[in-house]
Amino acid sequence: MSFFDRLKAIFGAKVNQALDEIEDPRASLDYSLTRLQASLRQISDSLVEVSTARRTLESQRGQAQKAIDQAEEQARQAIRLGREDLATRALERKAAAQERLNTLNGNIEALDSQVENLKTSQANMRQKIELFQAKKEELKALYDSSRAQLQVKEAATGISKDLSDAGHAIERAETRIHAMQARVEAIDHLIATGALDDALTPGDDIDRELSRLTRAAAVESELARLKAEAAPAEVRP
Repeated sequence: MSFFDRLKAIFGAKVNQALDEIEDPRASLDYSLTRLQASLRQISDSLVEVSTARRTLESQRGQAQKAIDQAEEQARQAIRLGREDLATRALERKAAAQERLNTLNGNIEALDSQVENLKTSQANMRQKIELFQAKKEELKALYDSSRAQLQVKEAATGISKDLSDAGHAIERAETRIHAMQARVEAIDHLIATGALDDALTPGDDIDRELSRLTRAAAVESELARLKAEAAPAEVRP
């Protein structure tokens, strides 16, 4: 494996480890619950707004009905007084107020439908939140249990992060030591064969070779002397 392949593998492992640490299922579950609760609050706020708008329209409907009743009474009084022109004007106002009342009734019916839909959505959301909370606590308990079991298994089998890193460190150290030892042996071989000068030994290669021959001759002389001493003495006549 090349240096860049090793670097890529190490970087990938670190990134995966960081993502695993960031993507905590417990945090994701808590965040999902927060989003659901926010949706429930939004529905509740919308329900309040629609209900407030309906009350406003209810007030306007009452005013419209009052205007209709008032115009009706004005028309009656005008007829009794023989003022048909005033009665016509009063009836025109009544017709406009009636049209306004009909529009308000339609809008109120639409708001009533929205209120019912929001109440249904609110109830459904509350039920979903309750179910999700129960499931969330169950999953968090299972996650904590599984995580604890995994840590125990990793420690027991020797595949935990610390042991794994220590094993890689030992492997890299042994590789570098073997490489340096091989280089030392290669240099020694080159020096012994004369292919590489030894800076610690004075003279050139010829001087070193002569010195080696001299040492070899001295060794041979000493060896011959020892053999002569060890041989039995000759008997003289």
